[in-house]
Amino acid sequence: HQLADEREAIAASFTEARAVADLVVATGGLGPTHDDVTRDGLADALGETLAPNQDLEDDLRARFAAYGPMPSSNLRQALLVPSAQALPNPIGSAPGWWVDRDRSVVVLLPGVPAEMRRMWAEQVVPGLEKRFALRPLLVRTVKTFGIGESAAAEALGGLLDAPGDGISAGIYARDDGVHLRFSTRADAAALEPAEARARQLLGDHVYGCDADTLSAVALRALAAHGVESLATVESGTAGALLAILAETDGSGVAYRGGVLIADQHDTLPAPSADAVLRLALLPQDRGGRSRVEASMEGAVRLSLTHTRIHGSGPQRQRRAAFAGLDTVRRAFG
Repeated sequence: HQLADEREAIAASFTEARAVADLVVATGGLGPTHDDVTRDGLADALGETLAPNQDLEDDLRARFAAYGPMPSSNLRQALLVPSAQALPNPIGSAPGWWVDRDRSVVVLLPGVPAEMRRMWAEQVVPGLEKRFALRPLLVRTVKTFGIGESAAAEALGGLLDAPGDGISAGIYARDDGVHLRFSTRADAAALEPAEARARQLLGDHVYGCDADTLSAVALRALAAHGVESLATVESGTAGALLAILAETDGSGVAYRGGVLIADQHDTLPAPSADAVLRLALLPQDRGGRSRVEASMEGAVRLSLTHTRIHGSGPQRQRRAAFAGLDTVRRAFG
């Protein structure tokens, strides 16, 4: 949570956090001004006294040498307590702290995002891996389309609550469908029974796993039926289908581009390709249902009507495009 620049409040928060957590991370308040009191608050929480550190002071003076005399206020950034190990800041003046005491680790990082992210990646993460001997988190994501989040949760039943020993499960609604996420710090093989059970329970709503995308799966299905290239014509989607297909790789079908028209009732031109996907998103009716029409002209033809598309604006347009791709996936998969 966010704290005011008050030494007493910061000290109390560090004391409370260290009593219940193995790791406490704080960002900001490591600058040279009077209101940068994160160091002071942690020192109070630890019952230790801040003292100048000659190595930090030398580093600061060397950093400022190219810019003229260093303001005396910056010497606050060279203060350290006995329990703290300084974390060098390669792109800023504020060093971080690493404190490992009383069975907990406290990490102080500067609030500047670029500095914080680099120090986290280069210094803190390796230190945490060594300190806590963390095994990597392994994740398996089962992806579905055509079933809502609540319906998917109901179909999965107890699998969400008890996916297996040492395995956590979560379910998430995305524009490209509902994703079921299993994670563990055990062996990757521990995820396989959970994935297999999810596929069994969710049936043909499952279109892939992990890096699979709905667009790539749909295009691979077309490729299996001899389609070598594809073009699209769409209306009412602001080019959502074009954008999705333009960044799809590894499908085996060459995407030739698309045509976006303003009125879905206009005559649709047919770009040169083995198959043309036509997608028109119509306004929602009073029943809250929307209608998506998709047709393949040339190699194949299909139609999908009265599909419920939730959301509004760009989100609804993307979901409509994914619904068209899912129709292709189901028809030719």
